[in-house]
Amino acid sequence: MAMLFVLCFLVELFAYAWCRVQCVQTGYAITAVKDENRRLIALRENLSIEFERLKSPNRIATLAKQQLGLAIPEPEQIVIVP
Repeated sequence: MAMLFVLCFLVELFAYAWCRVQCVQTGYAITAVKDENRRLIALRENLSIEFERLKSPNRIATLAKQQLGLAIPEPEQIVIVP
């Protein structure tokens, strides 16, 4: 009878320890996901700023003039299509 009591106690002790270990591992996993989430949010903000910089009209006009040789058309170059 005593052995059965000790066996039940040990089983409960191991079950409790396993549950605690799982709880700690889950906490670590949650922390890792939160850190990754913060990193991705910061990356998204940086990419948003970079996107706004790249689509700036001044930048596009400069690229069009320097790299492509484009210029604003003269009034006589404009053809109105009916």
